[in-house]
Amino acid sequence: MNNETIATISEDEFDALIDGFIEQGEAQISPQTFLQVMADVAAHRSQREVELSGRVINGEIIFDQPAALPVGASTLYVGDTKVRLNLRVDSVPV
Repeated sequence: MNNETIATISEDEFDALIDGFIEQGEAQISPQTFLQVMADVAAHRSQREVELSGRVINGEIIFDQPAALPVGASTLYVGDTKVRLNLRVDSVPV
């Protein structure tokens, strides 16, 4: 792993570390350290940035495909949350 940290390794590398931990047993790392590592990984993963593009057609947002998240017309899904987008066109005073 050289100079990499838990926050910068790939998901496959992280899975391999967890598998190694399970195979070696709990004596190899303290529960406090393990929980801190898990918290660091969770914090890193929640910072994922996703860009969606699309067009407004007849008042609905039509996302370009393929999209980085599951999407529908004016709708995107994040985990177990359905996000419905309702946009309006306002004129800008000059």
